[in-house]
Amino acid sequence: GPVVGVGHSMGAACLLMAEILVPGTFQALVAVEPIVFPPPYGLGDDHPLAVGARRRRPAFPSRAAALANFASKPVFATWDRRALDAYVEGGLVAADDGVELACRPEVEAAFFAAAGLHRAWERLGEVTVPVQVVTGRESDSHPPDFATQLATRMPNATLTIVDDTGHFFPMDQPAGLAAMVVQLIESMRSS
Repeated sequence: GPVVGVGHSMGAACLLMAEILVPGTFQALVAVEPIVFPPPYGLGDDHPLAVGARRRRPAFPSRAAALANFASKPVFATWDRRALDAYVEGGLVAADDGVELACRPEVEAAFFAAAGLHRAWERLGEVTVPVQVVTGRESDSHPPDFATQLATRMPNATLTIVDDTGHFFPMDQPAGLAAMVVQLIESMRSS
């Protein structure tokens, strides 16, 4: 069947860059809030995702304590429980005195802060495959006005704005994302 890339955040940016570097890698893309920003290029230490990552607590006495901590935070409180459980299971590693984040907060923040340095914004017009850009209506990193600008840079992109979610749409509403992907694949097969 068609090769459809589905990515969120930095993963969506990586898929767009892969398609730029090797056109035809995908027959279509679903890019949920890709970390692709316009100039001026430089370190974005004050970007909301970098700021949030820096504030993240790095270690916990147990996975249960980590789960309780994350579930109490507004950003994680909206996540589907299966997504939160998977995050705790896959995103933490054993430490001497409990568990710690597999990706240290300062490393995650550095990824987000450096996101503008790749300059993919300038090359989005080279992405000619169908792209469904998805953003949450309450997103602090990709508000609908910005997501519209991003989508219009690609000749074959559409924008979907999802209500009742922000940057973490895939974790908040995994069934909604799955339905989008299924619909896209079905429409590709019928055309």
